[in-house]
Amino acid sequence: MKGVFRFLIAAAVFVGVAVSDSTSFKVHVIGDSTVCNYKDNAYPQTGWGQILGSFFDGSRVQVVNYAIGGRSSKTFVQEGRLDEVKKNLQKGDIMMVQFGHNDRYFGSKPREVPFDSLGYWLQQYADVAKGAGATLVYVTPMNMNMGANGRNIFTEYNVVGKMEELAKKNGAVYVNLNAKSYNAYSKSWDPAYVSRYQFKMFLKGEYPNYPDGVTNDGTTHFQESGSIAHCQWIAEELESALKNESYISADNKANLTQLVSALKPRYAFTVKANISNSKGLITHNQQLPGGAPFTLHVSPGSFGKKFVGWYDDDCNKLSVDSNYYGKKTLYRAATYTAVFDGGPACQPTSHGEENPSGNPTSSSSEGPESSGSIDPKLCFDGTADAAWPSPIDMANPEVGDGWTEANHEGFTGQGFFNFDNSAYSTATYNVTSDQSASNARVMIRYSFQGNTDRDMKLTVDNGEYDVTFKSTGSWDKWDTVYINDVWVDALDFKVKLASASADGGPNIDMIAFDMKGVYRTGCKPAKVENDQETGLARSVLGSKITLFPANKKSFNALGRRVPDSKTNRLQKSVRIYSK
Repeated sequence: MKGVFRFLIAAAVFVGVAVSDSTSFKVHVIGDSTVCNYKDNAYPQTGWGQILGSFFDGSRVQVVNYAIGGRSSKTFVQEGRLDEVKKNLQKGDIMMVQFGHNDRYFGSKPREVPFDSLGYWLQQYADVAKGAGATLVYVTPMNMNMGANGRNIFTEYNVVGKMEELAKKNGAVYVNLNAKSYNAYSKSWDPAYVSRYQFKMFLKGEYPNYPDGVTNDGTTHFQESGSIAHCQWIAEELESALKNESYISADNKANLTQLVSALKPRYAFTVKANISNSKGLITHNQQLPGGAPFTLHVSPGSFGKKFVGWYDDDCNKLSVDSNYYGKKTLYRAATYTAVFDGGPACQPTSHGEENPSGNPTSSSSEGPESSGSIDPKLCFDGTADAAWPSPIDMANPEVGDGWTEANHEGFTGQGFFNFDNSAYSTATYNVTSDQSASNARVMIRYSFQGNTDRDMKLTVDNGEYDVTFKSTGSWDKWDTVYINDVWVDALDFKVKLASASADGGPNIDMIAFDMKGVYRTGCKPAKVENDQETGLARSVLGSKITLFPANKKSFNALGRRVPDSKTNRLQKSVRIYSK
């Protein structure tokens, strides 16, 4: 504790600024899905902006998290989100900016930024901070899960170098989270440890929010323990920048001094097992402030012995679950031991007393919540198939160019949407996702009679995908198309279908995601039953899975028998106009 105090005084003398314990300011956090806040039903997925507040004295610092999934340095500006931050910036505040994941340029998505334009967009954040008398902190994007000695894609698409260049140009602060994470993920740590305990890759039953586990999101998004590591590295980089970087302007150095002085003391967080195994997967030692969230992970199979339980440094048994989470760190150094059969009994570890007074945790802004109401009839009220657990009825968009109809056989739900025959026809739906995935699959059920393909663009939040619909041969015959590698973040967003030809689009019956917890905003997630109960037959054709009913009775797109009342022809149709 005394050592930390001495460091802070020395830092203040170094920059010639008096540090006041009563100074109050805000840290405005800007970024993408690796930074943003998540709802409780997405836990343990978190962004580092969700954890950052626990590293600061809450009586002096408020962390406000504006980060939102799927955005790049360009689209955050284009959508007016930087303007919203600008309204709330005050002199002496800090603005932390991390982008890169969605900026990487492949020439296929609106959010992507050609590298020769990246500096233009990143400079806008510096201009806003300067105009408000705030201090900009460029935070380079953490590395992706690329395995041992893997690529560092953010030095290939060199956002790391560009942020350093702009920090020096503007006298701003530069935090190289990329180097810290790359050295850990690709150099120091076991690849299996990185995948299992840092990124979003869960086993079945490991967390209540993911009973089936997660296997399709292990390269980009992070679980809580991964974001905790990022915050530790950010704190270390802020301290290092204050001490070592001469290019930071005098005003920014004064603000940085205040920020560093508001960091809470960090204590040794030691984790060990009572048996040795160099390949055993167990939570690494860290330096964490009191009141921060923590998780104790251990993989019993990697130690080859029966797991008995987690014990604290007084040898109190904490849990028999190998995953121990949802707790807060102590305001002192602490030791935790994973005890296995065949090893020695827990041995107490001496420790000091807690001293939590005067170090409340900073508050962070809440993540976006679902809002709005919807006619319950428009919500999916059946039981979804496990392969497509998130079906959405497309008959009634929030805004559309066309008609809601039910005058053909075989549709599901309330009907289908019939697009105007125009190259400008669209239909937009408000959708909520409780989870995220970097490569979700989407299917769309449709029909149309004709000899010419109908092309459309599908927009899911900030991603755009080209979709070609082949004729089904009849307005009463339905088929499905599939879109692979769809990026979905845990937030409210819009799904939009837009015609790309004068014929407009086909009749659209429903859309479904291969991940749970995606639904019309204002509804609830669909109930899901086991695959074996659906009566589906499956045919794997290349990378596509075609679903078809086991017989020619009336079935919907998920393989369920449709009641007669659902297939009756209705004379009524509803016209929906764009606004």
